[in-house]
Amino acid sequence: MTRIERFFFSTKTMTALLFIFACSMAVATFVENDYDTPTAKMLIYNAKWFEILMLWIIIIFVFNIKIYQLTKKEKWPILIFHIAFILIFLGGAITRYLAFEGQMPIKEGETSNEIISDLTYIKVNINDGVKSITYDQHPYTMSYFNEKNTRWPFKRNFRESYAFDKKTVKIKSLDYIPLVKDSIQKTTSGHKILTIITTGQSGRENNYIFNGEIKTIGGILFSFNNPVQGTVQLIEKGDSIMINPPLAGQYMSMQGQQAGVVTDTALLAQQSGTIKANELTSLGFRTLYTINNTNFIIPNPAFAGKIVYYSGDKSNMTDKDLLSMVKLEISSGNEKDTVIVQGGKGITAYSVKTNINRLEIAIGYGSKLIKTPFSLRCDDFKLDRYPGSNNASSYESRVTVIDDAKETPHHIYMNNVMDYSGYRFFQASYFPDESGTILSVNKDWWGTRITYTGYFFLFPGMFLTLFRKRTHIWKLNQRLKDIHRKVVVLIPVILMISFANAQNSVQERIDTSHAQKEVELFFKQGELGGKAISTNHADKFGHLLVQDFQGRIKPMDTHTLELLRKIYKKDKYELLSPVQWFLSMQLDPAYWFVQPMIYVGKKGGDELAKETGANADGYTTFANLMDTATGEFRLQNQYKASFSKRKAEQSNYDKELISVTERYNIFGNIIYGYFTKIIPVRNDPSHTWRSWVYSSENNPVALDSAAYAFIALYFNDVKQSLQTGNWENTNEILASISNFQKTWSKDIIPSDTKVNLEILYNHANIFLWLMVTYSLLGISMIILGFAEVLSSGSKINHAVRILTKVLLGIIVLALAVQVVGLGVRWYLSGHAPWSNGYEAIIFISSIGVLAGLLLYKNRNAFIPAAGALVAMIMMGFAHGGSMLDPQITPLEPVLKSYWLMVHVGIITSSYGFFGLSALISIISLILFCIKPTAKIQNSIQELTIVNEMAAEIGLFALTIGTFLGGIWANESWGRYWSWDPKETWAFISIIFYATILHFRMVPGLKGKWTFNVAGMWMIWTIIFTYFGVNYYLSGLHSYAAGDPMPIPIWIPVTAVMMLVLSVASYLSERKYYRKQ
Repeated sequence: MTRIERFFFSTKTMTALLFIFACSMAVATFVENDYDTPTAKMLIYNAKWFEILMLWIIIIFVFNIKIYQLTKKEKWPILIFHIAFILIFLGGAITRYLAFEGQMPIKEGETSNEIISDLTYIKVNINDGVKSITYDQHPYTMSYFNEKNTRWPFKRNFRESYAFDKKTVKIKSLDYIPLVKDSIQKTTSGHKILTIITTGQSGRENNYIFNGEIKTIGGILFSFNNPVQGTVQLIEKGDSIMINPPLAGQYMSMQGQQAGVVTDTALLAQQSGTIKANELTSLGFRTLYTINNTNFIIPNPAFAGKIVYYSGDKSNMTDKDLLSMVKLEISSGNEKDTVIVQGGKGITAYSVKTNINRLEIAIGYGSKLIKTPFSLRCDDFKLDRYPGSNNASSYESRVTVIDDAKETPHHIYMNNVMDYSGYRFFQASYFPDESGTILSVNKDWWGTRITYTGYFFLFPGMFLTLFRKRTHIWKLNQRLKDIHRKVVVLIPVILMISFANAQNSVQERIDTSHAQKEVELFFKQGELGGKAISTNHADKFGHLLVQDFQGRIKPMDTHTLELLRKIYKKDKYELLSPVQWFLSMQLDPAYWFVQPMIYVGKKGGDELAKETGANADGYTTFANLMDTATGEFRLQNQYKASFSKRKAEQSNYDKELISVTERYNIFGNIIYGYFTKIIPVRNDPSHTWRSWVYSSENNPVALDSAAYAFIALYFNDVKQSLQTGNWENTNEILASISNFQKTWSKDIIPSDTKVNLEILYNHANIFLWLMVTYSLLGISMIILGFAEVLSSGSKINHAVRILTKVLLGIIVLALAVQVVGLGVRWYLSGHAPWSNGYEAIIFISSIGVLAGLLLYKNRNAFIPAAGALVAMIMMGFAHGGSMLDPQITPLEPVLKSYWLMVHVGIITSSYGFFGLSALISIISLILFCIKPTAKIQNSIQELTIVNEMAAEIGLFALTIGTFLGGIWANESWGRYWSWDPKETWAFISIIFYATILHFRMVPGLKGKWTFNVAGMWMIWTIIFTYFGVNYYLSGLHSYAAGDPMPIPIWIPVTAVMMLVLSVASYLSERKYYRKQ
């Protein structure tokens, strides 16, 4: 290559460009989180320099086909791989510039052919009274760079000229405020402003109208000192205001009454009446007017002032749907005007009108309506919920396509797309009142097909790279064969296995404020004194089915265990099983009222321990937490203060207080009966089960007579059985309840086999014991690995090898048990066991162990040891201080797809290989710190080869899983790439690992130490992809809505230890290995 070619197209240049590419995307995710998506797109994703960077990388891909002669037969797998990425980038470019997408909301029974665009526009309509022209052809996205205080080089302004006959209208942006809110600032001089307060279903809302302005408020037009026909004309006359409505209405004055209370009905009648249309009358302040179903009050005369606009808090749920504000300057001829336009994505109306240079100009900012050549009629929208729950299980639309008088019915539901005439329609959402459907619409025929062609090449390219001879991974395998005569062949079929990454479990949130009014219940009982229920009967009650707040039907054994874990953080209360404890709580709440069983974590500090009355073991009583005089939570004020803080601002005290409050609420709901939903409601299509007490929309405390009859009879018999010791009648009543469940809910209850298996699964606690087993095995294997290296040639070396094989067999057995446990969980839940954080972590640990076994090469104990340590770390996270909730939860509608098993499974399988790679890197760097011997050098060489193989397999799995996720996204909601932080960070991980795997082709980066230190540090990209995105960035896969959690202490501690190891190994490598 020439010098210029080497500079622009060498592997060294590509490595640098990939690194810049990945870092740029990483920065963009944080920009999006701290600002908004448009800002991230303007700065990076849609920026010209970013497009040039991507084009440069693709050109290098094409150039490398020639440089490395990839057209040769033995290099076809790499050629296919490069062609795949070229096609994927090409398809993405077509989508970027030629495709469009939007939303089509349709009410049931209505027909529409209008798509609301996702892109936003500055929309202008100019009218001179003779003709009207609309200008909305060029999309424009406002971002923080349009704010007036933004400085060069980031400052951006919208500027556009519009030719209308012989006149030219110019518009430029002066300021932009996202999620705009406003307040009034009174001044001694300034515009006159009138306050108009509207009242309705959304509550009380303050509106302001300026002198001379015409404005829509509450659905009708108002004008202030600018009488225009068809508006509610408000005209100043001295210190009073005159009103002239276009329609008749009513008024009612509250003058002379107490605030909010009518104290003089005669005066009220005298000050109420009808206001006539088109008749100027005096307006009364503090008078409620109703015109055309709009209620409004003008409380005070006009005042001088100005409106101050400011941005809302995007992490606040009440602010996140606010409109944005654009301040525009309009000029034509010698005239200028400044207008405030409010709008954003989804807003199609014009916001303001102004007259300038004898032209009426309407301006709006937001989406535009795109007409389709056919129409859709929504015949039926159906929303299914989980039994007895408000959680959506699925939703679907029956629509009819009307095209040239031809009607064609279609069925659209989650993961089932309608394709018609180049358009794709997806079930995206629905109206809040469930009166209609909202469809996502996409038109991207060429972009999608070219991208899918790239995927088609990508998957066989990677497959051939793993299995075909003379590929890089085949050469790595051959090098291992050269090191050991006896070989365990690599089995890369693991890529075809589906594994897991998932959302954190959704915790039940329960409001107990209404139930606390019944505090006197505690003082009517207490006669049982905490007697234990018969073990035999507790077992029978544990088999009884119950419905939880998410609608899942499960055994009482599971239900009570989950509740006890949440409150007490243990699987038993002293000698009582969870079922015995739960029944005792129902029968004798007064006893439990004073038992120390509500957990108060140590991180709350001495202050919280003192406030809650916690004992030395960290437990307090319900009595300590409740004010018996009022029935309220004693720390209610402190809880409100803690909960109102942003998560990043919450101290350990705040976080633990919030957790204690949740435990307190669960405890109270158990006592009041809300968790005893064991009686099905007869003939209920929603399959609701109830306890004797329940909450409804109209009544926070309602009684169910049928449930009460069953439960009261059962509990009374339990009390008698505790006194007599005879449980025969009680068992019969329990059997009658079970038969009632089978009669009225036979379609939704699990089989007896499934119930028995779930109870066995609960009691076995498989994964906790496996964590202990893997810990012992991993540590033991590490010790044996070092013993083998350091005892080379000695008498004990043979014994070490034998013991290694024994432990290896135990690891295989432990993995088999783990696979069985996951299979049981799959059977119980009815879906692949990677739908929440707990399941995903358990499965990642199994992949780490499996990867260590698959890559084990005869005698190096470090490799399976690293796999066991991956399992120890991951399962320790699940069962340790964080204690992820192991509860089996229902799936979200979009996850009810075979893609859950394929996409999510393959991606998470890669995490196990990356974890193995990182731990092998650490072990290799530790060996670098030891004075080298021939055995140590061979171990480092072997570990580095296995490390590279693990990283390459992980990279292939992550790449395939990520792009399969793109296909799933395209099939679910119409776009295969949206720069969501989760998918972006998965791509960042792909780029970083691809970069380090190309180190072998870059001069100066070929060494074993360089690869191992890079492999160790790269695991942070995976950690952030899996954990960080969920809790620190906002997006479709996020749990924190961009409100960052405090950084856990283990992160900086681990980083410091890795830095120390990097420096120490570098100094040792420089001292011992560079001399060779």
